[in-house]
Amino acid sequence: MTRTTSPRRGGLVIGLALIILGAAALVVQVSGISIGWPAWVILPGIALILGALAVGGSGGSGMAAVGGIVTMVGVVLAVQEAYDLYATWAYAWALVAPGGVGLGLTVYGLLARRGDDLRGGLGALLVGLVIFLVGFLFFEGVIGLSGRRFGNLTEVVVPLAIIGIGVVVLVGAFVPGPWHGPRTTFRDGGEQARAERGETAGPGAPVPEQLAVPLEGAPDAEVMVTFGAGHLRLGPAAAGMLVDGSYLGGVRVERAGPGRIRLAPPAPPAAWAWDRAPYGWTMGVSAEVPLRLRVESGAADAELDLARLRLVELRLRTGASETRVTLPAAAGSTRVDAEGGAAAIRFRVPDGVAARIRSSITLGSTDVDTARFPRTPAGDAWESPDFARAVNRVEIEVRGGVGSVAVR
Repeated sequence: MTRTTSPRRGGLVIGLALIILGAAALVVQVSGISIGWPAWVILPGIALILGALAVGGSGGSGMAAVGGIVTMVGVVLAVQEAYDLYATWAYAWALVAPGGVGLGLTVYGLLARRGDDLRGGLGALLVGLVIFLVGFLFFEGVIGLSGRRFGNLTEVVVPLAIIGIGVVVLVGAFVPGPWHGPRTTFRDGGEQARAERGETAGPGAPVPEQLAVPLEGAPDAEVMVTFGAGHLRLGPAAAGMLVDGSYLGGVRVERAGPGRIRLAPPAPPAAWAWDRAPYGWTMGVSAEVPLRLRVESGAADAELDLARLRLVELRLRTGASETRVTLPAAAGSTRVDAEGGAAAIRFRVPDGVAARIRSSITLGSTDVDTARFPRTPAGDAWESPDFARAVNRVEIEVRGGVGSVAVR
């Protein structure tokens, strides 16, 4: 029997995207058609969203979010260019972020059949529309930012915007979300604590996969966590364990020797279902040996309680997510390298721990407690006065595109 191979979806998507972009450019050049320059911003944005389908998984989520931002920037610029409305950036930014992020994730979630990304995208799109509506009514309806050029349009925009928001909410109502079920936290002990309280899962409810990997006497540890969309809770593991915990949605384990492990979601099933359970991991990592931890997440809500860990290094990569990190209280010197897409990252530095913070966010904000961590004389960082001589200290470096960072 001759074995045949089917074409890879990734290659098809990228190939078609390149053909379409190239054909469009060729038509423009040969025909002499004049198009506005914002189109050359919109087309790469669309290509990024299509390319996200080829990447897939959490990486695709981040790529789709960037593509949505680029596409929305082009759309806003096209309208502003056509009608000379550049002053509208005072409120139109909401359409770019979080609106553009929501657009990219919504399209990606629909095309890739990823319910978690679709839910997150609809939420971000809704927030962007609401912020834009409020800004439009204030800047145009109250103070006339564009010189009253909109006339009575503000009276029409309100009902249209309400209809649009209603459509988004209505679509979201048909997409099952993680808020429909109980939300676990690391502090309550997850499934065990609920069982002790007499709470049982209903018929047909998904059962989390249990995992316990021993430390096996390793002198140090390296743990990599690759997590897509859902809820992630991480804290200290039980004595003698490298990792443990419960993993709703399943987990794939890759070991590279004592103290070396990678955890990732299982391969997607052949028949994807909209009503599948969202990922929800409540896990622990060793607090007994020096640890290097890497966490990569997509559209996730993550809480990392590292206070009791002997953490040497944390490498954090996030997509369209919210991540809260409690840093070690007595680990000596810890280095944190964080990079976010359209993300909110919150760090808590325990009392008695010194810190040095550097942040470079392209479009967003950095909020640092300057009472504890004043600006350095050079103005390029925030640093505890006793950082150089502190026994326990953390060095935080954050990079990102669109988002916010807070250090307290």
